[in-house]
Amino acid sequence: MGALQLEFSSYNVSQLQSEYFRNLPSCNFIQFGVLFINLKKKGKHFSLYRNLLEHFLNYQDTIGHAYKTNQIGREEIDGFVDYLHVDKGLKISTIKSMITKLKYLLGKAYLNGWAVDDSYSDAKVRENDSTFIYLSEKEIARIYYYDNLTPKQEEIRDMFIVGCMTGQRYSDYSRLSADNIKGENIHILQQKTKNKAVVPMTEYVREIFVKYGGQMPKTRCIQYFNKAIKYICKKVGLTEQIVYEEEQADQIVMVRKPKYEMISSHTARRTFATNMIKNNIPSNKIMKCTGHKTSACFDRYDRMTLEDNARALAGNGYLS
Repeated sequence: MGALQLEFSSYNVSQLQSEYFRNLPSCNFIQFGVLFINLKKKGKHFSLYRNLLEHFLNYQDTIGHAYKTNQIGREEIDGFVDYLHVDKGLKISTIKSMITKLKYLLGKAYLNGWAVDDSYSDAKVRENDSTFIYLSEKEIARIYYYDNLTPKQEEIRDMFIVGCMTGQRYSDYSRLSADNIKGENIHILQQKTKNKAVVPMTEYVREIFVKYGGQMPKTRCIQYFNKAIKYICKKVGLTEQIVYEEEQADQIVMVRKPKYEMISSHTARRTFATNMIKNNIPSNKIMKCTGHKTSACFDRYDRMTLEDNARALAGNGYLS
């Protein structure tokens, strides 16, 4: 009798799931959350879950998308964490608590018969700011001049470059048009904060506006954009390994990821701020472009590495 052999190569996730699971309906996450915590109108638990839902509702408004229960996976939670940390300035401990509650609600949604994206359970809040990277001027040029892209990929690439050159949020740089151009500057009324910002027109941005007839390329939902820009940066060759610390099972471990995996729509805003700082532009002048009102919020966008800082200091005065 021959030995039994197991075949591991020809299966997919749908085969793992029952027909019942595959056909589960989804519902609006905020609506489910409100209904669920309505049963918990006691003490601090109600207020904590309400705080989470209010932040998530504001996040949805910022990116222009209302999530269903089956649309919130690991990548979407990463975007929410980025928003809470960078845009809202919340402490990591506060964000961790919020994400724990978000995952709890998604688990309850599933137990109540609603479809979920089970990758949500893999989402983690990273402790280290080094996971928020930026692109150098050379890397921006590599992306801009890369020519082996489909028309749709070109549109995503061009929109991302505009973000890198203007320092705005995706919700702002994705809706720019010729109406925003006055002379040699771009005038922006920021959607989220209603702050006014004025940014010089760079050659990259000028060429992109001409390319699309004075408009920005077609706007995509943030999830599609983030997946596409990662793929584009991989094609360009931004494969440098980024090493950072991460807590796993109560232990601090070193994690390696290729740079392209860590790039998203918000990388553009950090890229603008960091490259301006590297070019010795005073923070108060950069803040007039980004729309930041306080140095505390702005400082989180400075992604200069220790090596960048050492190069900037070398040859200056005392260290010359």
